[in-house]
Amino acid sequence: MRFESLQFWTREALANVARNRLMSFLAVLTVTVGLFILGGFYITLGNLRAAARYETSKLDLVVMLKHDITPEERKAVVAAARIPQVASLKLVLRGQVLKDWQTKLSDMPLDIPAASNPLNDELHVNLRNPRDLLAVRRYLLGLPGVDSSPDDSAAMRAAAALLAVDHFLTVAGLVALVVLSLAILLIIHNAIRLTVYARRREIRIMELVGATQNFIRVPFLLEGCLYGLAGAALAAIALYPLAAMAQAKMVALGSGVPARVPLSCFALMLAAGLTFGLVASWFSLSQAERAALAQVEN
Repeated sequence: MRFESLQFWTREALANVARNRLMSFLAVLTVTVGLFILGGFYITLGNLRAAARYETSKLDLVVMLKHDITPEERKAVVAAARIPQVASLKLVLRGQVLKDWQTKLSDMPLDIPAASNPLNDELHVNLRNPRDLLAVRRYLLGLPGVDSSPDDSAAMRAAAALLAVDHFLTVAGLVALVVLSLAILLIIHNAIRLTVYARRREIRIMELVGATQNFIRVPFLLEGCLYGLAGAALAAIALYPLAAMAQAKMVALGSGVPARVPLSCFALMLAAGLTFGLVASWFSLSQAERAALAQVEN
């Protein structure tokens, strides 16, 4: 019985699609375009955020301690800097800082006695999330014993710009997700409503012979799922070569982006298409059925 019901539902869903070719085509086309744009946003956003994390991870968050800091104050600064956003800390004393500079500038020897070392102790901070770079820096500069002189280095300005772009793309991606999702839902919603209205007399006859409401609804739900899955599959097929090409170029530029296109993106596209089709069909059925059957009864 279950197998026969499944055969009936599948046959009816495919027949509904064949009867309403134009609306079915428009529904699948809308889902394809919408999910293509959503997938493109997802991959682009992922690539740019990976590039931003890669670039910011190369930036050392270094704060200088005051030149006249005492050992007790230095210990207090190190203890206060151990916050959840910080993965690791490294205190570099001024003597080691001088040695490091002498190593970096080997072509320009610095003959500076240790007693007259003008450099300060440094605190090197490794963050768990590059997004916290500026916030942690502001926190550390406010600690007693830390040299709070402003640092307008190009590296910090670049980090701020990368994080701003990351935030903008996240917000833009969410807005695009909501707008395109609503558009896809509305198209599938209208397609199912028209199908129900066109078959209102058949639905009434099925009810009179004892068919349950859920039994009648299943073909329409399958139809919506077919729209969603077909559109998602077409969008994934069209997007994959473009995404692979863009991924290869990003890798060639040394952006830190993974070499392979994440298959999770296409799995999410298929899941989104299925969800859009199911949800749009479910919400459209009740309203369309009530309106159509009310006309039949009248």
